[in-house]
Amino acid sequence: MSQGPTVLQKISQLYPQMSPSQQAIADLILRDPESAAFYNVAKMAKEAAVSESTITRFATFVGYSGFPGLSRELQELVRSRLTTGERFQLSRSTTKAEQHTVLQHVEEDVHNLTLMMERIDLHAVERVVQMLLSTQRIGIVSSRGSLSLGMFFDFYLNLLNKETYLFSGEPRTVDRIHRLQPDDVMVGIGFARYTRFSVDCLAAGKQRGAKIVVITDYPSSPLCQFADEVLFTPTGIASHLDSFVAPFSLLTAILRSMSLQDAGKATRLLDEMEDSWKGLGIYYDPKK
Repeated sequence: MSQGPTVLQKISQLYPQMSPSQQAIADLILRDPESAAFYNVAKMAKEAAVSESTITRFATFVGYSGFPGLSRELQELVRSRLTTGERFQLSRSTTKAEQHTVLQHVEEDVHNLTLMMERIDLHAVERVVQMLLSTQRIGIVSSRGSLSLGMFFDFYLNLLNKETYLFSGEPRTVDRIHRLQPDDVMVGIGFARYTRFSVDCLAAGKQRGAKIVVITDYPSSPLCQFADEVLFTPTGIASHLDSFVAPFSLLTAILRSMSLQDAGKATRLLDEMEDSWKGLGIYYDPKK
């Protein structure tokens, strides 16, 4: 399937039709897209010597609903080709200029949550929930930065009595991939920069006939090519770090939906586990 023009190609194609102020913005982006991708409206307006409203009109002119859409596509373009160190350098310069407070950093996470809520395909989420409920064996592919997401999902799927395999790149986990069967589900979790392991692991799962669910950030993610269902969630912030607030929220929503759709079974399982936990002394009891 052929892809449409990139954001840089769109800007280049529309350049002759732009006003002088719009051309100043275009020049800024085309000259240094790696930096421009992490500017907010105020920073881009300052660098291009135009007003903030001109930045918003420019984003609309090149085909986006507003500046966030333009910014996100720029980030999608550059995040996959920037090294972690380069992203850190860009975030340092941006943070120094704006003197971010802790609350401003939290607001970036809130922004990602809002974007996910605006864009999430609720029908796709429900299909994923049904796929996970209808299978007993679930493979989870997550490595490096996204491993914490996979471990969280693995832990709570076990509480729902699912047989899970966490594929993290550790050699002993890779050996378990041969256990996957056509009725099983494999969930791939990965964001830019995507790991070779995750791509190869999903390819192997697909070859074995497993149904593939992908949780990722962009339609251009290399994980999408194997997916039967894809759920998109943003992780981008102006940092060498990723924001996993939105993906954690999505995984929690999936787990809660699974529990509520078979609440009786979930309650019985948790009651049985609670008895085991008490017998083993898993949790601290101040009375003892």
